[in-house]
Amino acid sequence: MLTHLNLLNFALADHLAIDIEQGFNVLTGETGAGKSLLLDALSACLGERTDTNYVRYGTEKSDVTAIFSYQADSPEALWLKTHELDDESGEIHLRRVIFATGRSKAWINGRPSSLSELKEIGRLLVQLYSQHSQQQLLEPPYPKHWLDRYSDFHLPAQAVRDAYSIWQKNIKMHQAALDAQATRLQRIETLERQLEELEEVISIDYKEIEQEFDRLSHHEHIMQDCSYSLNVLDDSEQNITQELSSLLRRIESHAGRSEQLSEIYNSMLNAQSELEDATANLRQFIDRQSFDPERMEQLNAQLEIFHRLARKYRTQPELLKIEFDEWQQELQKLHQLEDPETLAEQVELSQQDFLNKAQHLDQIRREAAPPLAKQLTEQVKQLALPEAYFEFRFDPLEQASAEGLSFIQLLFTANKGIPAQPLARVASGGELSRIALIMQVMNAEKTESEVLVFDEIDVGISGGTAEIVGRLLASLGQHVQILCITHQAQVAAQSDQHLLVKKLQTDPASSTIIELEEEQLVLELARMTGGVEINETTLQHAKQLRQLKFQHS
Repeated sequence: MLTHLNLLNFALADHLAIDIEQGFNVLTGETGAGKSLLLDALSACLGERTDTNYVRYGTEKSDVTAIFSYQADSPEALWLKTHELDDESGEIHLRRVIFATGRSKAWINGRPSSLSELKEIGRLLVQLYSQHSQQQLLEPPYPKHWLDRYSDFHLPAQAVRDAYSIWQKNIKMHQAALDAQATRLQRIETLERQLEELEEVISIDYKEIEQEFDRLSHHEHIMQDCSYSLNVLDDSEQNITQELSSLLRRIESHAGRSEQLSEIYNSMLNAQSELEDATANLRQFIDRQSFDPERMEQLNAQLEIFHRLARKYRTQPELLKIEFDEWQQELQKLHQLEDPETLAEQVELSQQDFLNKAQHLDQIRREAAPPLAKQLTEQVKQLALPEAYFEFRFDPLEQASAEGLSFIQLLFTANKGIPAQPLARVASGGELSRIALIMQVMNAEKTESEVLVFDEIDVGISGGTAEIVGRLLASLGQHVQILCITHQAQVAAQSDQHLLVKKLQTDPASSTIIELEEEQLVLELARMTGGVEINETTLQHAKQLRQLKFQHS
């Protein structure tokens, strides 16, 4: 779970350190106070996109750290071990630094990490639900995805996608074999002729013979320059080797008198050793050299062959070997190319495998749909929709796809005696927000993440409906940690921890987040229900809302 957030120069926050408790945590505050501060900071630590607005005005960078605790057998523990990021603390430290220039850096448990790694571990730790999630309900794939997620059909759905992919791949291979059959023999003959022409020449290293030919072409000049160099180094009366020995004797006599002279003497001594080795190697090189006219002719002939073939195949002489290898691979593939009849059998087999898996998935989806629709109906009825009714409709697809055999729609009606219609067609905005909220809560019950974040998902509800939502979230908070931004006092009253965001009149402006004690909490609930002026009536109502939490605990 999330245990701590530390914000330094992040947006309106100067320096905030917040401890987060287990259970149902709410975040409230007046409009413009900066309620999104905490969630924006958390999102930054989870690898989401940031911008320079997150850097507090007048500073060079913002620095955010989120600390999570985790269980030894959890998915995030396995991820940390796989990436060699686990430690003995039993904690996960996610840190993000955002610079005013737009750049950012990230760390996981102190090690520099990529944003993709932050996102990977973030998806395991936190699930985020926002007030905009209701728009997802209007997207055609959503009912199917929601059904699969709630019913844990991930594996059979993935098996269908994989089988469909293999089937389509086999179809393409079969068509390619049909297309290639006409030109296959002709291409094989061409490749074999080209390979035969290059077979002898590619056994020779072009760069080696080019270098050897160049050396023989300049043999006379090389020998003249090498002989002159050897004479200056060692053979003349006043050669460099003797002169250096004389210099060494002179410096050696004074080396003990100066540390700097001693270092110079050692450097010269090393240079003498290097020079002696070079002289010996040069003498050996000269002794081994000989000019071979026949070898030069042979090399010239080989180079001419290389250049002729390079011109013929429109490449560079040194690249002929690469061309040869590529032609060999192509020829091998053409020889291995299965005939169309064999591939047609594979198409049929893979199609049947896909259909078997797709029919199984379709069947379990149809079996799971009615009880899930019934459960959704009962949950939504609590939110001032007493006549709500849901059902899933399965329409066979004209052509099977990677997603299965049926197009799945969620049908809805809010009125008794009126047939259910596709949700996007008949649900009002207020109804959609309540349905989305319940579907998100039901999804949250199935998630493996230990932290669930709800960002103003209770927009559009109030009164008794908001109280029921609060109870739902509080009940969910007994199993996972919940962070919820809310404007509803009825929701906030059910919290285990209440965090208040306040804007401070500093220059520049800043925000702070404080944990409310019970008395402060009641005052905040009164403000949420009654506005700026808190009187005895609003205060009494706030106390009653808070008492409801303990009555239902």
